[in-house]
Amino acid sequence: MNVEKLSQFFGKIGRAQLRHRWKVLIALIIVTVICSSGLSQFALDIGEDGWFGDSDDITLNTKKYEEIFGNLNGVGVLLVKQGDGDVFSEDMLKVIDKIGTRMKDEIPFADRLTSIIDVDIPVGNEEGFEIKKPYENGIPSDSAELAHARALVMRGSEKTNALVNALVSDDGRETWISLSLHPFKGKELDEKFNGVPDEVSVAIGYKLMEIIESDEFQNKGFKLYGGGMPFDNANEDRYEVPEYGIRVLCSIGVMLLFLALCLRNVFGVVVPAVATLSAIASVFGAMSYFGAKADSALVTLPVVLGMALAVGYSVHYIKMFKLFFRRTGKRKESAIKCVEECGWPVLFTVLTTMASFVSFLFVDMKPLEWMGKTSALVVLAIYLYVTTLIPILLSFGKDRAPKANLEEGATKLDTKFSNWSKFVYKKKRAFIVVTALIIVAFIPGMFKMTAQLDYLTITGDKMSYIRETKEMLKTKLGNQYSYEIMISYDEEGAFKKPENMKALLQLEDYLGTLSLTKWSGGKARVESATSILKEMNRALNEGKDSFYTVPEDEYMLAQLMELSSIEMREDFSDAMDEDFKTTVVNVDMTQFATEEALANMESLKAKLAELFPGAKCTLLGDMIRYSEMSNRIIFGGLKSFGFSLLIIAIMLIFAFSSLKLGLIGMIPNVAPVILVGGVMGYFNFALDFSTITVMPLVLGIAVDDTIHLTTHLKMRYEQSGSSVKAMEATFREIGSTMFLTTIILCSMFSVYLFSPMRFLMVLGILIIIGLSSALLADYTITPALLHVAKPFGKEKENV
Repeated sequence: MNVEKLSQFFGKIGRAQLRHRWKVLIALIIVTVICSSGLSQFALDIGEDGWFGDSDDITLNTKKYEEIFGNLNGVGVLLVKQGDGDVFSEDMLKVIDKIGTRMKDEIPFADRLTSIIDVDIPVGNEEGFEIKKPYENGIPSDSAELAHARALVMRGSEKTNALVNALVSDDGRETWISLSLHPFKGKELDEKFNGVPDEVSVAIGYKLMEIIESDEFQNKGFKLYGGGMPFDNANEDRYEVPEYGIRVLCSIGVMLLFLALCLRNVFGVVVPAVATLSAIASVFGAMSYFGAKADSALVTLPVVLGMALAVGYSVHYIKMFKLFFRRTGKRKESAIKCVEECGWPVLFTVLTTMASFVSFLFVDMKPLEWMGKTSALVVLAIYLYVTTLIPILLSFGKDRAPKANLEEGATKLDTKFSNWSKFVYKKKRAFIVVTALIIVAFIPGMFKMTAQLDYLTITGDKMSYIRETKEMLKTKLGNQYSYEIMISYDEEGAFKKPENMKALLQLEDYLGTLSLTKWSGGKARVESATSILKEMNRALNEGKDSFYTVPEDEYMLAQLMELSSIEMREDFSDAMDEDFKTTVVNVDMTQFATEEALANMESLKAKLAELFPGAKCTLLGDMIRYSEMSNRIIFGGLKSFGFSLLIIAIMLIFAFSSLKLGLIGMIPNVAPVILVGGVMGYFNFALDFSTITVMPLVLGIAVDDTIHLTTHLKMRYEQSGSSVKAMEATFREIGSTMFLTTIILCSMFSVYLFSPMRFLMVLGILIIIGLSSALLADYTITPALLHVAKPFGKEKENV
């Protein structure tokens, strides 16, 4: 591929731009206004439910669960008594009652409330049994009546009371007030929440916050903690989304500051800013027209990427214009020459950067697909705006006399970079050896990388709501993560068979042995229909604890299940369907340790296949969602990165019509990625939904300088026939530009270093390391390899 001919082609494009500059500007303004108007429909997708598509197994299984048992997610308030006493005093019971009443009345899609006040308890009597509520006649003032109600709730031992260390702690100082929710659908969803389930979830979380934080519940005698996915989503919207906005605004400020300091030109500040804002607004607006929602956790990435690339492309164009303007003093001619010199390398960098982000479309997760698609479109839009606006706007103004005292228009800094190329030529083999040793040293670190999706860990302790959640987890009843096991037979009445119920009991025992299952007191936090059956069986047998079992006789079991489904209908329907063929088991977790969770899940799947060979066993909820996200992030991210490498390598080889040159061009881009991966492994920076994007992002940006370097080098070689002279001319023309763009980009991402959110801080560290090492590689190993390999062929003699 003849680079000089390509440059001539782009020179023609530059002349056409200037010839029709007013028409082009007007057309660009019209397109911008039309696309940007879509921002009125812009919306964020908050929470993890949206990470899976409608046809995904996790989504389909969740819908099946909701058809039978209702909403998978609920909300709750954990009340912890402080100081003396417990939650069974008159004052505390009134607080619990008020909280429950407000939750039931004020929270949208409220279904059934469960607390120590509203709970149903089967109790044996002379006629058989009866269902009692501890406070069905109201909250008493009499101490004897209070003690009687307390004894009813806390009756028996911990192991024979399903409420103890589940609904209320064994010391009576902690209790949950839980609210199940109806599925988010129907008239209320359409009228109040525009038919968007995510809006319901966040609204529910905010309403729960409002209740917890209301003045009537601010008391030193107790502490309230919120729980449930809607509550977590509201916390994300309340604390994290504003933080993303702050980082973006800070990045814009840093970008403008450094452009002003480095270019010392109002034009060099305003145009990149206008191009960035216009391009990003157009892409986000156009996507909003089609109903695409931005993921809240990843929305800043395309924005900051767009700003970074706008700076890079703008600086290359502006610096090249200044170079020719100093030489000639002719404004229009210099604008055309900057298009001629920068047109092909900038376009090529755009294509390679887009390829690195398009690869995310192969990751089967909606947010990463959205991020890849949006980033690719932003890259393209930035290119169109920058390469249209800068040459046209630079062409306006007066000509001036050329600065003949500067060698070929070069500044003192440009000359120093030219001299640096001579030093690299002399020490080329040393640079190759040192680079090879560094790469070898960091490769083992890549194999130490792990995945982590526990947001308590990756977000860090500087966020107030994270500290609050961790404080809650230290209580006896506090928990953040749980999952459901849905076991379904085709045959009606399948769980009336003793062998299936025995298998269910064995499953519960097994779940207690898993490392991440939470224990409170001496009991695993596992809930199923068996606890109701045990309670009912004991009530039918004079309340004797020895009958706190599930009957093994088929007839007795069938009768007990029928009776439980009638007398304990609401509780029983939460765990068993009306045909007795589908049941669910709820398991609370201590934490979400990614690799440990994956191991637990695999063991659990094997156990389910062993215990229920004829049933369909489905895992749902937090552990399953996060485990699947971990798998897809790890394997999808690696697949995406591998695809990026392959596509960019092919593009380099094709563009330079040289296998050798294409492969050499990949080395300085792969090296920073290896360095980033090694740093992640050695310093325990885990792969998560943000850091998984670092390697393709670094590759996509780093390849820009390599392409500019090799393209200019090839063009100068075609003119001079000497690789040494070509390298000197290349470094003189774009060496300072490469340095300037990297400094600005690293400065922009440095604002992440000061974020209270740990994963943003880590993201900033890794990107800065990647971009800095990429620049260093282009200053050292790239020219060294090009000198040694001589990919341009035999040099001309006597040059």
